[in-house]
Amino acid sequence: MDDYRVYLVKLPATVHGAIRIDNDGFASIYINEQLSPQAKRAAFLHELRHLRNDDMYNDKSIYEVEGLCQGQKNST
Repeated sequence: MDDYRVYLVKLPATVHGAIRIDNDGFASIYINEQLSPQAKRAAFLHELRHLRNDDMYNDKSIYEVEGLCQGQKNST
C-alpha cells in the first residue's frame, strides 16, 4: 500500500505510532510528536511495515502482529 498520509500528533507517551484505514482503504499514519527525531523515524518505519504486510487485514491478535513486525525491523 503506497497511499498514505503521515501526521505528527500528540499521543500517550507509551504510544509511538498508530494507523487508521478509512472506508476507501486510504491509510493515515499517526506519529507521536513528542518523540525524538530518531524515534519518530523508527515509529514511521514500524507503521509502514504494518501497511506493507497488510497487518490490518489478518486474523492475528495485535500481540502476534507486533511480534512479527518487531522481528522484521532489521530487514527494512
